[in-house]
Formats: sequence, structure tokens, C-alpha cells
Amino acid sequence: MAIKGKGKTKSRQVSRAPRHEPVAVKKPFAQRGWVRGLVLFMCGVLALSVTWWAYAGIDKQRNASKAADAQAQQQAAVSAWKVNIEGALSSVGQVQGGATPQIATDVGTAITDLGKGTDAGVTADQLTSEADKLETAAKTLAGFKLTDTIVNHGFDQTQTDLITTIQPEVESGLRSLAVAARLTALAMQDPANADELLAEAKTANASGQDLIERGWSSYTNIATLAGMPPPLPQPAGAGGLPQGLGG
Repeated sequence: MAIKGKGKTKSRQVSRAPRHEPVAVKKPFAQRGWVRGLVLFMCGVLALSVTWWAYAGIDKQRNASKAADAQAQQQAAVSAWKVNIEGALSSVGQVQGGATPQIATDVGTAITDLGKGTDAGVTADQLTSEADKLETAAKTLAGFKLTDTIVNHGFDQTQTDLITTIQPEVESGLRSLAVAARLTALAMQDPANADELLAEAKTANASGQDLIERGWSSYTNIATLAGMPPPLPQPAGAGGLPQGLGG
């Protein structure tokens, strides 16, 4: 029988070191996807904000320039209109700042005094002459081409519609005061029918004063809008044109 040799021994395998799984290295913070996305988003917002700010500034400047041009055109139109309307009213009374012009106030006083049976303070001829001047002032207003003056001068449609009603309103007021003056003169010349004539004169005078007051209020609003507000009224006793033409 063969005897196995004992000199040879089986080599033992040395156990291998445990394998290490690869460790993922994290990207630097600035290179992470969500960080880049956030940065891009913030840059977009900033760019949009800067663009909007620049556009708003340019638009604001453009609008300011347009407003300045419109007001300059309005002032040119109102300046021409001012000469006409204030000149016409000044020829028959007192125009003082933004206050309602004092036009033919002696007519109303005469109506009141005659109704009380007291002296009117004016003669029939003076009242007739005043009526002529009131009608002349009305014709001056009527002859002014207001629509041509304000068209394409920075007024919108609403403002234009308002302006075109002012001139006829004041004109009608002057004509009503002229009628009142003539009726009052007739009442002085015809005592038998004085009561009826004075009643009609009173109505015409009230209507005329109301029309002028309303028209003047609208005129001062438009003038103020155009940057040309009428000056403040002077204190009482500071002088000025006479309030009526009868004296």
C-alpha cells in the first residue's frame, strides 16, 4: 500500500480584504443643478425687473413730454380765447380774477328800485345805451371762431364739448341782460305798463346773470386746466372798471 507523504501540506488561501464600494463625490455647491436653476431664475427676474424699470422710465418720460406739449397747445388756445371773452365782458362791466364778472349790475338795481317806486339811479336813455353795448359785446363773442382756435390743441372730446358750450352761454347771458335793460327803460317811459314790463325785465336779468355765472365758472375751470388760472380777486375798494354803464 502506498503511503501518502506527510511532508506536503495544502496552502491556505489568504482572505481578501473586503471590497469598498465607490463613494460618489458630491459636486461643489455652485455646480449643483438646483443651485444653477435658482441662479438662472433669479438672473431672469433681475433682467426682467431692469427691463421693466427702464421701460417704465421711458414711458413716464414720454407721457410727461406729451402732457407738456398738450398743455403748451392748450395755453396757446386759451390765450387767444382769453383776449376775446374777457375783453368782451370788460367792455360792459368788471372782470376781476376768477370771481363772476359784475356785468350790468345797475340794471338789476334799477328794476328793484322802480318796483319799490323809488328813483332808479339811471335814465331810460342810459339803459338803452347800455343795452346796445351789451349786444355789441355778444356779437364780439359770436364772431370769435372758438372751434377753430381749440381744435388740435390738446383738448380731449369732453373738454372740447364743454368749451364750445361756454361761448354761446355767455353770449346768451349778455343778450338777456340787454333785453332786461330795454324793458326797464320802457317801464320808465310807460308807467301804466311798468309792472308787467318790470316783471319781464326781472326774469331776463336773472336769466342773463345766471348764464354768465355758469359760463364764466366753466371758462375758469378750462383756463386752470391749461395752467392759466385767473388771478385772485382784488380786495374790495382796490379799483377796477365800473360795475355798470348806466352811471
